[in-house]
Amino acid sequence: MNAEFQRNLWLELTPRRMFVMAVVLALIFFAAALTEGTVSGPGEAARWLYYVIVVIWGTRNAASGVVGEIRDRTWDGQRLSSLGADTMALGKLFGSTIYNWFGGAICLVVMLADLLSSRGPFVALIDLVYYLAIGVIAQAAALLASLIAARRRQVHSRFDIFVYQAVGIFAAIAVYLVWAVADPASSIFAHKAPTNFIAWWGLGLAARGFLLLSLAVFTAWMLTGCYRQMRLELMMRNGPFVWLGFLLFIGIYVAGFDAWLSGNPALIHLDAVARRLLLAGTAFATLAYLMAFLEPKDRVQYRWLGGALAKFRVGSAFMRLQGWMTAYLATLGIGIVLLLWLGQTSTPPDQAMVGAMLGFFTRDMAVIVLASLMSRQHGSDFAAAAILFVLYVLLPAIVKGLNFEAGMVFFFPRAGDPLWLSPVLAWSEAVLAAAIAVGRIVLPEAQPDGQTADA
Repeated sequence: MNAEFQRNLWLELTPRRMFVMAVVLALIFFAAALTEGTVSGPGEAARWLYYVIVVIWGTRNAASGVVGEIRDRTWDGQRLSSLGADTMALGKLFGSTIYNWFGGAICLVVMLADLLSSRGPFVALIDLVYYLAIGVIAQAAALLASLIAARRRQVHSRFDIFVYQAVGIFAAIAVYLVWAVADPASSIFAHKAPTNFIAWWGLGLAARGFLLLSLAVFTAWMLTGCYRQMRLELMMRNGPFVWLGFLLFIGIYVAGFDAWLSGNPALIHLDAVARRLLLAGTAFATLAYLMAFLEPKDRVQYRWLGGALAKFRVGSAFMRLQGWMTAYLATLGIGIVLLLWLGQTSTPPDQAMVGAMLGFFTRDMAVIVLASLMSRQHGSDFAAAAILFVLYVLLPAIVKGLNFEAGMVFFFPRAGDPLWLSPVLAWSEAVLAAAIAVGRIVLPEAQPDGQTADA
């Protein structure tokens, strides 16, 4: 048996805790059966309890599995053990959440019994796969976020653990909303008719089969991500190719849903190729933002990358690129292709909007890095989020309150007259932010006693 999993099994599944979980759940199901007019029976109660125990509580335990060890100063000892990255990743993921899965298993038994009697064995089997997948994806996402952030080697507060937990919950919400398209009866959208077919890359695919396969693939990617981050924690080096493979996969996967944008009034004039490029670019940009906030921003590494590029050691620099960097480059590349395509098939305002979006996106990446480099104190990512909040919410609200509508061009892509104004202003802000960030990287870092780190 996995040694790390077995250790957590002994710690988490004590007879007393198992007895308490079983008794509490049994009482809840009994109460639900007696008050079936208010609650739709034990099956419905089990469904929501599963989300609470496995998704909400489980992501909390998964998020604190490693950072809790770091906070208690026991993680370095575990890293020195002979356990491999796969053993440690799986042991932490399923070991720290085994008590949640114990309660979830009880809920699953009640749910499946209800589904077998009401909707048949086929639906029960499909729902079983869905519930297992949403639990694993949510917990793996929380663990992955915590592993990425753990590389900063700082004290992780309860708020940090909440942020990592939120990543897992958001992943679960995304799975829940997507699955509700094919099976609204299992969600809060029970009044809606199910979607039997999904249009993907022009093909009409059976909704449940396609979504189940998608869940399986994303679960595999999540587990792969946890394994790769655990390798870094154990002082092993990862190449960029698996991450690039994920970017390629997510770009192709998301771009296939272009038919869903065909009814959007703002995008109805775009052809299928433009919509697919827009979807892929949006997916890459989302990943770039996420990774930029989670990954450590290391001044020494950035200097090394700059030195390697200055000496034309492109291959070495490429192997050391961070995830947010490759996601940024992928977004920029897709954006350039989209600009070229729009130049042949669309109108200049569309090109101006895309150019401005790329400029603001570049500015935001520089702001996130700069906020981290300007402060040694914990909370630099919170400062970056606050700056972006000011740029996208507070200042536009002030400008709008002053009835200075033309000033909104400094904060959002806007198609106006002249068309080039919005992209020029966006890229001017991007160049300024990037120049300050690069200057911060190049200049020696001041020490508390007034000396420099390079002295």
